[in-house]
Amino acid sequence: MLEELAPVPDKVVRYPLDTLVLGTRLRYEVAANWKVIAENYNECYHCGPVHPELSRLVPAFIGGGTGLEWDDGIPHREGAWTFTLSGTSDRAPFPDLDEFERVRHKGELIYPNLLLSLAAEHAAAFMLRPIAVDRTEVICDLLFAADEAAKPTFDPSDVVELWDLINRQDWVVCESVQRGMSSRAYTEGWYAPMEESSLDIRRWLLPRHGPAVDRS
Repeated sequence: MLEELAPVPDKVVRYPLDTLVLGTRLRYEVAANWKVIAENYNECYHCGPVHPELSRLVPAFIGGGTGLEWDDGIPHREGAWTFTLSGTSDRAPFPDLDEFERVRHKGELIYPNLLLSLAAEHAAAFMLRPIAVDRTEVICDLLFAADEAAKPTFDPSDVVELWDLINRQDWVVCESVQRGMSSRAYTEGWYAPMEESSLDIRRWLLPRHGPAVDRS
């Protein structure tokens, strides 16, 4: 377990992940291999054309996010500080975040199948559950501070609205990639420099499966 977590705990130490509570759970069945979904999470070449709403929130995504220091967090547009369509929320930021984390968004892929996205006042945890070689169940848990969730006025719909939109946009392109990989003409593809992180899932898997790994 510690090997899979690697440096992640140190990167997210100021987020109160151990005390967050479930606000909403979203479930999807995606017609794509789970590794395709992990690769999609780890690159942003597709962000500009696929996620126009997200790109308005994070203008650097229009150009694919090149030049971003991802470990420092993703900067929002001026005046925005969290992952909602408005870029704001009436929920308070997590109290122990530093000045950058209060206005930026962080993401981590924890091998093999946990995707973690951290906003200033909520977290989105994605669990990938392979159903078949070309089908994956994705469970997206939207997590909030317990004191915020206990308020009579608590309403996570602003977070649900953006994440459900982004998710469904991603599933369309993931399923398109899967269809391409299923073509008789397909043999293999090339990774561009920005997709170095997307290749990491293959590097993680290969030594665990040995030389006879099924690349499907």
